[in-house]
Amino acid sequence: MKLSELRPGMEHVELMVELISIEEPRKVTTYSGLEHTLVEGLVKDGSGSMRLTVWNEKIDELEGIEAGVTLRLVDCFITSFKGELSVNVGRDSGVQRM
Repeated sequence: MKLSELRPGMEHVELMVELISIEEPRKVTTYSGLEHTLVEGLVKDGSGSMRLTVWNEKIDELEGIEAGVTLRLVDCFITSFKGELSVNVGRDSGVQRM
């Protein structure tokens, strides 16, 4: 699947993307009061670019990965925040360096 084909609410998405940038982990509190740690970044493929959000324990899978690396993202879900789409790597997802 290509980034240009993604829509909010899609689940179980598998993608091959290049990591453009990655930020430092930060804490957020959800509307329900739960605290999470997330890492945001930017990924691209031949069809465009999109935000990447990696949640909680999955952040460890980014260790040693830097910009320019090709990633296989497995079982991701797509969200929209303030009109901007994001590929989310959550509890059931995986990140593999290619």
